[in-house]
Amino acid sequence: MSAQDIIAELPKLSQPELESLDRRIHELLATKAGPSQRPWGEALLEVAGSIPGLPADFAQNHDHYLHGAPKK
Repeated sequence: MSAQDIIAELPKLSQPELESLDRRIHELLATKAGPSQRPWGEALLEVAGSIPGLPADFAQNHDHYLHGAPKK
């Protein structure tokens, strides 16, 4: 169902249904707007070394990407 389909259905809802929908939308927005449970760096470190072809510490060619040094 597209956003346009959902909007087209709104006039068919009763006032209590609209109020309930409004509360639920606000709950979802508040949940999504909250801070992350953990820093993204921690999540990245969990996969470090588990992906073939990538260095375990993600820093093998650090100097190449930051300073233009030859790749290792």
